[in-house]
Amino acid sequence: MKVSFQNTMAGAMTLLEPDFLPILIFALRVTNNIIGTVRLILVSREQRVWGFAFASLESLLFAYTAGHVITDLNNIPNLAAYVFGFAVGGLVGMQVENRFVKSYESVTVIASREISHQMAEALRGSGHGVTEIMGEGAHGVVEELRIIVHRRDLHQVLKIIHDIKEDVFVTVEHSEFIRGGWIRAHRR
Repeated sequence: MKVSFQNTMAGAMTLLEPDFLPILIFALRVTNNIIGTVRLILVSREQRVWGFAFASLESLLFAYTAGHVITDLNNIPNLAAYVFGFAVGGLVGMQVENRFVKSYESVTVIASREISHQMAEALRGSGHGVTEIMGEGAHGVVEELRIIVHRRDLHQVLKIIHDIKEDVFVTVEHSEFIRGGWIRAHRR
C-alpha cells in the first residue's frame, strides 16, 4: 500500500516538472475558458447554483495557472502556454456556445419588387421562412423581406442574398424572443 502511494505521488510530481508544466498550463487555460463560457450560458438561463459552481471552478483554475505564470514572467514556455491556452479556449468556447445556445438573428432586406421576390424564392428554396412586405422608398415602390434565422445559418442566408444582388440594403439584428412562424432550425 505504501509503495503504490509513493508511486502515485511520484507520478503526480512529474506533471509539475518544468518540461510538463507548459502543457498543464495550456490544458488548464483552455478548460478555464470553456468553463467560463458554460458559466455564462448557465447564468443566462438563470441556473444560479450551477453558475456559482462553475464560477468557483473557473476562478480556481485561473488563480492556479496565473500563479505559475506571474511568478516567473521570463519563463517563455509557460507564458506562451498561458497565452495560447486562452486563445484556443476562446475558440473552443465559441464552438460550445454555438452548439448549445439557440440564438436567432432577424435579417431585413429592402430592394425592388423583382429582386426581393427573386431572393425570397431562393431563400424559401433553401428552407428559410421569408415574409414579403410592400413599401415605398425614396425612389418608389420597394419590398422588404424579413427572415428569422438561427445564427449558424446567417452566413448562408447572406450569401444567397448577395449572390442575387451584391449591393442590396441588408440589416441584421439579434432576436431575443421567437415564437411560432417558420424557422429552419425548428424543422431539424
